[in-house]
Amino acid sequence: MKFHYRVVRALINLTMKVLRGWEKQGKEYIPLKGGVLIASNHINLYDPFLIGCTSPRELYYLAKIELFKKPLLGWLLKKLNSIPISRGSFDRKGLQGAVEILRAGKALLVFPEGTRSIDGNLKELKLGVAKLALEAEVPIVPAYLDYSKDWLKAFFQREKIKVKFGSPIKKENLSQIPGNKEGYIKITREIIQRIKTLKGEKN
Repeated sequence: MKFHYRVVRALINLTMKVLRGWEKQGKEYIPLKGGVLIASNHINLYDPFLIGCTSPRELYYLAKIELFKKPLLGWLLKKLNSIPISRGSFDRKGLQGAVEILRAGKALLVFPEGTRSIDGNLKELKLGVAKLALEAEVPIVPAYLDYSKDWLKAFFQREKIKVKFGSPIKKENLSQIPGNKEGYIKITREIIQRIKTLKGEKN
């Protein structure tokens, strides 16, 4: 792991152990080598850091381009493997950068909802994650974050942060799905079903 990545990871891990505590499940589902997409629900701005601290691999991230314009934050994002991408429009350059990262054998974290969920319920997923997986020919590992955004209340109740990874959608299975809208929809439905399973929902 890069030096800055390792330092930030260690600091966050220590902070979370002191303030909240961790419950980590399914890290063995993340392949230790080769390109892989990790698709997670999205609750808070902290989510990339929380998942990055529980993954056995160094992760790369997609971050909205506006964040890179902030001096300190922009510098930190670059040091932590973030890829700038424009939201609300088709950013071919950003997506191509993500594909290249995956083809280079890296692990990329994405939030298929496209934005944070205020109430914690899963929003409708965007089709971009499926397109990325098919273009880069990589498996998709579902992930689920479960924690309260009320940090003060959670601290006093010792409510743990839960990070769960699930069984991957293998690239062999993805290769049998056509690279068109119908194929993207099929993959996206499978992703959301697997995230819901990690959450504990039956449907």
